[in-house]
Amino acid sequence: MREEVGTREAWPFECLHCLLVWEEEYVVHRTRDEQGVDVVVWIRGDVAVEPPWSGTTCPGCGCGTVTTFPTGYLAHHPEITLGRPALDAPAGETPARRAPFASHALLTLALLLLTGAGLYERLHVR
Repeated sequence: MREEVGTREAWPFECLHCLLVWEEEYVVHRTRDEQGVDVVVWIRGDVAVEPPWSGTTCPGCGCGTVTTFPTGYLAHHPEITLGRPALDAPAGETPARRAPFASHALLTLALLLLTGAGLYERLHVR
C-alpha cells in the first residue's frame, strides 16, 4: 500500500440524549492498495479509530445515540456553542430532563388514541 498525505478534518457531533454539542479532530489518510481499492484510515490522537459516523459515544452522558453535522456546519451557526446543549432550557432544567417526558407523553397519547379507536369500532359495529 502506498502512503499519501493525511488531511485534518474536524467533525461536529450532537448527542441526541443530552443534546451536548462537541467537535473532534481527525487525520484522514486516503490511499489505494496494490489492487486499486480505495483505503481510508481515520486517526485521532495518534491512534487508528473507526470513522466518525461509527461507534461514537457522548463524552457527557456516555450515550451512543449521536449524530454528526456536515463539516463546517458549526462555523455557519454561531448560536450553537461547543460543550453546551444545543437547545436553551429554563433555569435549573436541562433539555435531557425535558425530552424524555415529551416523548413519553406523545407515545402515551398515541397509544390512548389507538386503543380508543379500537374500542369505539368494536362497540359501534354491534
